[in-house]
Amino acid sequence: MLTYEKIFAQTKKAFEDSKPSSSTVSQKIEDDVPVNPDAIMAITEKLLAVNKGQAEPDERDSLEFKRIHTPDKLFAERIKMDAGKIRRIAMRRVSKMRNLSPIGVAHFDPYTEGLIVSHPLSSPIEETNPLSLVEQSRRITQMGPGGIPSDDSITEDAQSLHPSVFGFLSCIGGPESSRIGVDTRLAWGANVGSDGKIYQKLLNRRTGKLQYVSPDDLSGRVVGIPQ
Repeated sequence: MLTYEKIFAQTKKAFEDSKPSSSTVSQKIEDDVPVNPDAIMAITEKLLAVNKGQAEPDERDSLEFKRIHTPDKLFAERIKMDAGKIRRIAMRRVSKMRNLSPIGVAHFDPYTEGLIVSHPLSSPIEETNPLSLVEQSRRITQMGPGGIPSDDSITEDAQSLHPSVFGFLSCIGGPESSRIGVDTRLAWGANVGSDGKIYQKLLNRRTGKLQYVSPDDLSGRVVGIPQ
C-alpha cells in the first residue's frame, strides 16, 4: 500500500536531477530543497493550467532546463547501473569460488569499451584537420540514448536558435543538415561544470569583475554586448 511518505519519497527521488525552479511555477522555491509538498502542489497546478490552456508551457528548448552529460558522467552511470551485468557476474563467480581468481585484469573493461566502441554517441574522428579535432572536442548533441532518438523526431522548435544559447553555444557551428540546432558546439570561453551546466565568463557591471555564470543565472536578466 502506498502511503504519503512513500509517494513523497518516490517523487523526491524523481526530481533530484531536475528540480523545479521559481521560473516555472508561480511561487518561490528554495534552491536547497529539491522537492517539498508546496512545490508538488505548485507543479500540479501549473500542469493543470497548461492542459486547460490557461498558462503557457515552459520553454523546454531553453538551456536553463538542460544539463550536459560529459563522458566521465556516462562512464560513472554505466558502472552504477552495472551495464552488461559485469559486476553481478563477477560477484556470482567470486561467491562460488570463494576467492578473487575469477576476476581477471580486463574483467571490467567492457564498462568503458561499451561506451567508446559500440555506443551510439561515439564516432571516429577524421584526424586530417587539426581544427576539426578542436571542433569535435567541443561538440554538444541532443541525439542518442536518453535524447532525440532519430532525425525524424527533431522538431522545428529544437532546430530554432533559442536566446538562451547566446554566449554558451556557437550560433554558427554544427552540421548543415536536419540536425542543425540539436548538434551544436560550445562557444569559445564556455566550459561545462561538474553540475552539468554550461558556464561563461561575463562582466558584472555592479562589481566590475568577471565571473562565471550559467543560463540559470541569466534567466530574467539583461545581457549587454560591449560596443
